[in-house]
Amino acid sequence: MDWLRRTGRVTPLETTAQPESKPDQTEGAAPGVAVMLGELSEDRSHAIVDLGPATGESLGVYSRYARWVRFADVLGEAWRPREQRSVAGLLQQIPANPQRPYDFVFAWDILDRLFAGDRPRLVEWVADVTAPGARLHVLVRTSENAPMQPLRFSLLGTDRLRFEPTSTARLPPSKLLPADVAKLLAPLQVVNAFTLKTGFREYVAVRR
Repeated sequence: MDWLRRTGRVTPLETTAQPESKPDQTEGAAPGVAVMLGELSEDRSHAIVDLGPATGESLGVYSRYARWVRFADVLGEAWRPREQRSVAGLLQQIPANPQRPYDFVFAWDILDRLFAGDRPRLVEWVADVTAPGARLHVLVRTSENAPMQPLRFSLLGTDRLRFEPTSTARLPPSKLLPADVAKLLAPLQVVNAFTLKTGFREYVAVRR
């Protein structure tokens, strides 16, 4: 399935009506996203890949900065309660973008969904498909207050996000400490980290 959304060539997602807020939706600040996008000019010269499902809200934010936007929608398959799925195979299903290596990768909570042996493969893939200086955004659960179900994330702006459960299944408790994340993401370098009130820790890493 081709989730490539390129302004001027592919019909954008319908965004005429904003979805009503649901009781199980949570909104919160996203200072890491603000760091990633805050210094960019709105010239649509960049390329972005989002590992979650396509949402009109996120596309609206991304399209201000990027000409190439791809929603890979692999988060839902990255973890199953009874079935181990290889992230290497999932990522290989994402069509390559040889015209323009990605400048930004929004991986959301994929580190919490992957088995330990699959996490390095994710980082290898990020290094392979991104340009020098590219930035990676990830969220890691750090508190019992964080929802333990798989989630769908949407950007509401350059500094705010919304998430909602997509399943009643529960993820294993995250044991990734800041030092673990920094080591895991090498050769990318963690340059910013923020503890959110929603129970997540937000990381921004740069490919040097």
